[in-house]
Amino acid sequence: MDFEFLSPIEDKLLAHNLMLPEQVLGRNLRIHTKQEGFPDLNETKIAIVTLEPRLSKGDSIHFRFRQQFYKLFSGNWDFVCADLGILKAGESPEDTLFALQTLVKEMHQRNILTIIVGGEQENTLGLFRGLSKMNMFVNLTSIDSRLDFGAPGVLVSDESYMSKIITEKPNNLKQFTNLGFQSYFVSQEELDLMQKLFFDAYRLGEITSDIHESEPILRDTDILSVDFNAIKANELDYKNGNPNGFDGAQICSLMRYAGLSDRLSVLGLFDLPSTSRTDQLLAQMVWYVLEGYCHRVNEYPFSIHEPCKKFVVPQEQEMLTFFRSEKSQRWWIEVPKEGTHNNTKETTLLPCAEKDYRIAQKGDIPARWWKSIQRSMH
Repeated sequence: MDFEFLSPIEDKLLAHNLMLPEQVLGRNLRIHTKQEGFPDLNETKIAIVTLEPRLSKGDSIHFRFRQQFYKLFSGNWDFVCADLGILKAGESPEDTLFALQTLVKEMHQRNILTIIVGGEQENTLGLFRGLSKMNMFVNLTSIDSRLDFGAPGVLVSDESYMSKIITEKPNNLKQFTNLGFQSYFVSQEELDLMQKLFFDAYRLGEITSDIHESEPILRDTDILSVDFNAIKANELDYKNGNPNGFDGAQICSLMRYAGLSDRLSVLGLFDLPSTSRTDQLLAQMVWYVLEGYCHRVNEYPFSIHEPCKKFVVPQEQEMLTFFRSEKSQRWWIEVPKEGTHNNTKETTLLPCAEKDYRIAQKGDIPARWWKSIQRSMH
């Protein structure tokens, strides 16, 4: 495939890279350069691309991010990571979306996890189309302080990337989950719409009180879109940001869970403030994705034929069956396949947490199981 829409890394950054110790990331990546050309994608497992913002053109993010990222020491990793260069903003937003769609589709077909850094979160639409155009049913998760369905006073807006995603035909969005919304930024109408569509939204406090509860959600995610407005402004040294949000350690934990997900195909990190603290945290977030990837255990799709322990919990009207992997100690719950509830014994396995098992033991139905059933019936 021709990747002519990707520009190579600038020479001054490569010169800076040569002065770094041999153990750092910058000395161990396959890098798109003018001299060497586009890197070999054979055996590549992760590809990084920086995206030029449409509203404030300039290459500063490309240099600043890489300057911080390249100097980080790699872990004990045994996979190949490539820096594919810079995707310049197109003449129109649709041009950029099409380039992203093309890139994501090609990388997915090569089984390469793609990390997009920079640009506006509306570019999530391009990531979604990259998978959707392959007739895949897509699970999309957004780490965001808002739900992004509409504009002020309008529930569903033509300007909203989420509105476009839920209205595109054919609609291949299987599930949408928001992590970390802040209630004062979200209208009741948006929450009602989420409930009507059987989507999931978790308040900031729900996630930060037990960050591990997000792991099953990210384990079941194809696309993760991160808006940096979900991070506390003082964590980014950003005067115009939000006073509340995830702190640096919490967002890095979420990135590690994302990297651990055998299912994740593409990650977008968007709406980046122009501060040196942002550059540092951004580089560390991508580092944690790589760290998580290194510890993947290849349990997607999970099957009862995997080494696991089975737990059956009787309920008044249901018999809930849980499985715990002997390999990773992670949990799944058995749910009827779409259209088979109460008719056949066909089932699928939904990622869950040990907390869901404990809830079932107390006689309650776990919310994740119930919402999955509701989605399958509509």
